[in-house]
Amino acid sequence: MLLIGRVLAEPGGGLLAATAHAAAPGARVASIADIGAPGVTPVFCRMDRADLTALVELAEAGELHIRIGATYPLERAAEAQRALAAGGTPGKIVITVG
Repeated sequence: MLLIGRVLAEPGGGLLAATAHAAAPGARVASIADIGAPGVTPVFCRMDRADLTALVELAEAGELHIRIGATYPLERAAEAQRALAAGGTPGKIVITVG
């Protein structure tokens, strides 16, 4: 069994819980979600204008990679919400406007 030494995960699809349980004893696991798993430290932050600008710059430079699992037009937002609630989408669900 492979035990993981460090984990930085975002919530969604049960990935955080799975990685938290796969972590080696004493491993550091941080998340923006508080799932109540032993050994997981929830990390919360408030981003200011400089932080958001840095994220935009990373995205524009092609250095920020976010996995998109599904895209829905605004008029199908209810369907997108159902897909989110059902789970299983491999990546983020995006609603497009316009």
